[in-house]
Amino acid sequence: MNVHSFNDIEGLRIAAEMERRGGEYYRRAAKLSHSPEAVDMLLFLAEDEARHLAEFEKLARRVAQERPDAPEYDADTNAYLSAIAAEIVFPGGLMALGAKHGFDSPQAILEGAIESEKDSILFYSALASATQDENSRAVFREIERQERGHLNQLTQMLARIDA
Repeated sequence: MNVHSFNDIEGLRIAAEMERRGGEYYRRAAKLSHSPEAVDMLLFLAEDEARHLAEFEKLARRVAQERPDAPEYDADTNAYLSAIAAEIVFPGGLMALGAKHGFDSPQAILEGAIESEKDSILFYSALASATQDENSRAVFREIERQERGHLNQLTQMLARIDA
């Protein structure tokens, strides 16, 4: 995976945006689903993304307190970081993933969510490997650890459905 070098603050902004976008995706997909079971799954995943967003925002506050010299970002930089997040989580948007996984099968929904978590893990692993800054590397590894936990949770849910 070819990644640019981001600092810890930028990485956390991307992580938060990925979770925000994931939550929006699941809520919008729930409105399109015709399956009550799938709607419940999608709304659960949306709530889960909100919890992950809160975790990353808490981590960002901690990092910001430790780094009073952290740069402020203008609208263009924020838009760029948002675009990076859009390319990682659910690329192609709602309709592309709906065509691939559908919105009515809990199994397919979980498979799509697992795919997204794996992409996130690869992204943060690559960022951790690419950075020369130890603080940034530690933050990227922490995000990666949390994403692995999310992946494990989704994989267990899928295993229960498959059983």
